[in-house]
Amino acid sequence: MPFRALIKTHHMTSRKKIQAITKSAKHHSCSVLIKTGKPPGVMIAEGTEDAVKQWVETVKRLRYKDYRLLRLEAVTTGQLSTTPGNVTEFGSMKDLSAYLEECDVLSWWAEHMGFTKGGR
Repeated sequence: MPFRALIKTHHMTSRKKIQAITKSAKHHSCSVLIKTGKPPGVMIAEGTEDAVKQWVETVKRLRYKDYRLLRLEAVTTGQLSTTPGNVTEFGSMKDLSAYLEECDVLSWWAEHMGFTKGGR
């Protein structure tokens, strides 16, 4: 069963931090989506439980402003179509949400980001 993490930060603009996220995704074989640029910064990782937890610890050590781990759980619905070990970067929430809709992960993301309540 896949394990997934959702992290929200103030913003993601540092290429050095994004490189560290990418390196950790490769090292832990996690599929990772990031939304960079203007606020908010969003990261979603999927993989085995141990891999995702280790990836989250790497991100936490980067000390992003307003870092919030919104979700860390086993999931049964949807699956990111990013290859494990790779990072897919989006420049807007619109592009990220369109991708998540294709992966059948949009409702999960919207609920845990606080955009909807309980699947409405």
